[in-house]
Amino acid sequence: MAAYSRGKIMNSTLLAALETYELVIIVVVAAIFVGVIIAALIFKSRRRRSVDETVLESRDEVNENAHSVSVLIALAEGKPEMIEKLNRLYDKLLYLTPSAEEEVAVIDEKIGNAIGDIKIELTKTRGEEGSGKAEKYIDDINVLIAERSVHTQR
Repeated sequence: MAAYSRGKIMNSTLLAALETYELVIIVVVAAIFVGVIIAALIFKSRRRRSVDETVLESRDEVNENAHSVSVLIALAEGKPEMIEKLNRLYDKLLYLTPSAEEEVAVIDEKIGNAIGDIKIELTKTRGEEGSGKAEKYIDDINVLIAERSVHTQR
């Protein structure tokens, strides 16, 4: 108990020995330090949330692209080679990994645009034997998928 009393007296005398301006400086520095820590924690949680939201958007884009290809399969009725290529493309798109990378978002958008181009070509050639430029667009999408995998494996 004597050690506790001695420590308490020592702290009291230490604080009493400080001038008022020294106490103010200590309190201000402590407040700034606590403020910086709180600001860093808030910034970190906001950044994490935005990354999570970006990944969710990427997942939605990947799912939308895969679903669009399943619609294309219906448009390719009577074209067994095209249906086979679209089925392979569907499988590749279905299992793409969502990513928060900006480059991946751009590639996913390009894939979506190419799928739209395939839809136009299949609609134009409906009832005909050929598929127009649809095969070229499928090849372009396969290249984009390969490029995308480079960015997601980092």
